[in-house]
Amino acid sequence: MKNSSINFHRLQNLLRYEWAFQNRFYLLGTLGIFIVAFGGFLSVWFNQYSGFLWRSVDYNSIFFNGFIFLSVLGISQSFVELREKNTSIRYLTLPASIIEKYLIQLCMRLVLPLTLYPIVFWLGANLSVDVYYFIQHEILEKTALPEIHKVEVLYLYWIPRTTMAMNMVYWTIFGLTISIPTLMFMGGIVFGKWNFVMMPLAVTIILALFFGSHFGLSWLVNASPFGAGGNYSIRIDNPEVMDGVPLLIFISSILVWPALFLTFLLPYLKLKEREV
Repeated sequence: MKNSSINFHRLQNLLRYEWAFQNRFYLLGTLGIFIVAFGGFLSVWFNQYSGFLWRSVDYNSIFFNGFIFLSVLGISQSFVELREKNTSIRYLTLPASIIEKYLIQLCMRLVLPLTLYPIVFWLGANLSVDVYYFIQHEILEKTALPEIHKVEVLYLYWIPRTTMAMNMVYWTIFGLTISIPTLMFMGGIVFGKWNFVMMPLAVTIILALFFGSHFGLSWLVNASPFGAGGNYSIRIDNPEVMDGVPLLIFISSILVWPALFLTFLLPYLKLKEREV
């Protein structure tokens, strides 16, 4: 069997294998996200006063925090069969090519959670609004209630402005955001069961070196933009490589996409290495 061959029947068998051994993980994870979203927002609604206004855009920060939580504790559990010797042997000897095993892991451990999360979040948050108003109106017979707007999926994502600088900032932030789950997916085969600790630690160290080198080199080249009232301060808006585009944003926009590509390539190469 070629390592790069793809057969639909083998993919089906791999999918059945994944579901047979990991169905509790998927079901409990989905249910857990729904319960946290529903219960968390319901408790927020019951602790608000009548003049309170909750807009659709106010869900964004909670949605993003949940996205990080999902990445660190959920998507980080990729290639879980390779973490123990007995399950590793069983998984590596399955009648499937390397690319097929990789694709199933990619779809089930990365694409599926990222697809389900906004849907489950939307259901849990909006149902909590309906239940809150039902209890307050029908059971407690209250009329002076906070104004709570429901989640609109489009408001969960930031739409870029039309200027070149803002577009560059948007795509940089978008790339960095997407890299969070892909890094955790990669860490599943690189760091194993300690992925949820080691990958955030590794990312923190890399970012510290990246930002430290940027600020240090920028200060050496031209220290004047970093002065504020006679005191030196950390600035990300200077120096600029073009009008409205800081050097930090420009460098990040160049580096983030090749780095994102590597987070998909490296797991495949590591899996191929384990197969040998």
